[in-house]
Amino acid sequence: MRGKRFCATAAALLLGLALLPLLQPAIGQKSCPEGCSKFGTCNLELGRCDCPWNYTGDACQTHNPAGFCVKRLGVDNPINTCKDGDPTLCVNACNRRGDCKGGFCHCKEGYFGTDCALSYNSEGKIEVLAGLNYRQNKRGPRIYIYEVPPEYHVKRDIHKVDRPPLQLAFMERILSGGHRTHDPEEADFFYVPGSARDLKKAFLLQPLLAYISTFWPYWNATGGARHVMPAEGDVGTCELPLKVRLYTANVTWLQFWGMYDFHPHWTQIFHNRIPCMVPGRDIVVPFMAMSSHDRFVIETPLHPRNQKRNRTNTFFFAGGVCGSGNKRALPPHCTYYKQVRYSGGVRQAVYLHFHNRTGWRVVPGTDDYARDYASSRFCLAAAGGGWGKRGIVAAMYGCIPVAATDMLYEAFEPEMDWGRFGVRITQAEIPQLADKLEAYSEEQVAAMQQRTACAAQHLHWSTNLGGIMGETGEFDAFNTIMAILRMRRKRPDLKPEQYYDTDEDFRNFIDCKPYDPQAAAPPLCTMFISPLYTKFDDTCPAKYFRYYMRRKMGPPGGAICVDAKDLASCRRFD
Repeated sequence: MRGKRFCATAAALLLGLALLPLLQPAIGQKSCPEGCSKFGTCNLELGRCDCPWNYTGDACQTHNPAGFCVKRLGVDNPINTCKDGDPTLCVNACNRRGDCKGGFCHCKEGYFGTDCALSYNSEGKIEVLAGLNYRQNKRGPRIYIYEVPPEYHVKRDIHKVDRPPLQLAFMERILSGGHRTHDPEEADFFYVPGSARDLKKAFLLQPLLAYISTFWPYWNATGGARHVMPAEGDVGTCELPLKVRLYTANVTWLQFWGMYDFHPHWTQIFHNRIPCMVPGRDIVVPFMAMSSHDRFVIETPLHPRNQKRNRTNTFFFAGGVCGSGNKRALPPHCTYYKQVRYSGGVRQAVYLHFHNRTGWRVVPGTDDYARDYASSRFCLAAAGGGWGKRGIVAAMYGCIPVAATDMLYEAFEPEMDWGRFGVRITQAEIPQLADKLEAYSEEQVAAMQQRTACAAQHLHWSTNLGGIMGETGEFDAFNTIMAILRMRRKRPDLKPEQYYDTDEDFRNFIDCKPYDPQAAAPPLCTMFISPLYTKFDDTCPAKYFRYYMRRKMGPPGGAICVDAKDLASCRRFD
């Protein structure tokens, strides 16, 4: 009966996406069909038997050995999702309460959840990490995680995506940061553990939304408000079908793309001029600097031990200018419409005006980004075909970012104004950029560099991945999201750009002032990047290297937990 109701609801959602009627069964401890725990995990809250790869049926009793498996060979990194018992592919390594099967946690009997974190106590109430004295973060917010079927979030080949799985990394830190609540009635926010990039096809994303609105009352009760979900695509929610965007109009999307109004160079992504990002609803988040192209950030001169260079370049930008992949395609010869609209026209304008200027390094490519970022005072924060990472990497290297794309918020804007530490201009002002930058005094530049070093902490997922500048992790990207959500709970009357000037706690956080100055926190271990590159004494412990190599999102619970005995004991800043 449950399966029929789910299919009917999904079909209705696919057709109309109207708010669904309240069909929810009563929430409480339930049993699963006999034999479920042999191969599957019984979700005791819903009475649902979750099955690993290639097992189906009400009790996972049907095995199809010829079914779909993800198989990858390699001496150091072999994977077979149908057999693999290595914990590295599972959320929080199943909290040592289950066996990992290619991303699916086969929990020990009595435990359930994506990471086996949940169980019922003798009073019939759900507990998080029972027996480990798990406590919620005193500062909040409290977040309820929907335990959806594994097909929607963990039965996926995370190696087929071109960036770390933000939706899973974020889910891990909700638990280890003390933000997870088992009680949806006390939740400030609800987390939908699926990726709009992974599930953007209607046959997956829409049934996921149908499922949570059928089996829990909170989506319908809020109209989707206070629900948080990642949208990791190149242009964020503008990748989604229009009917999905309308249905999720109240969802808080975590996305890399911050286009908040119509831009004439990106006409192809707008649905009836609906913005991709809505300030005060969505949060523009930084990318996770864990790909092979970005790992040089561990050599940042912001770390006291690393080499410092004289910043002899006034300005630096290197990268594709016209977006064609051909480095010889340069202005004014970029006339094809895709070349004209690439980066919103910003890269082209900067190259056209400044590639020959003395002291300005504006080139279509470089053999050493680390050297050039560390040798420059100002660096361009430019989009590409969609979201761009150069402004974030620049800040990580202490290079003052210059944001010049109209209608586009950078990471954590408008809550964290890039104009306070960087330079923000309109596209019409690009021809006068040299006059502006070269007019800053040495004292002004030094002050901006100091503020940029603080901003860099907000822009790195250090509690997930590990540190790069000797930071504690208190002000990292995850904790910045939590600070923004706290403000939405605390002062729903404020616009996000008012947070900094209005609230002292938020202002202190953005300015990197510790919440408890008396409780000195040690620096995080340095992010691991390769078994061939472990030059630092404080590199995250070798036992976690396979987590970095296989899933690109750090140790279980994040790097903040490497010295903790379990994920209930990870360091917090409350």
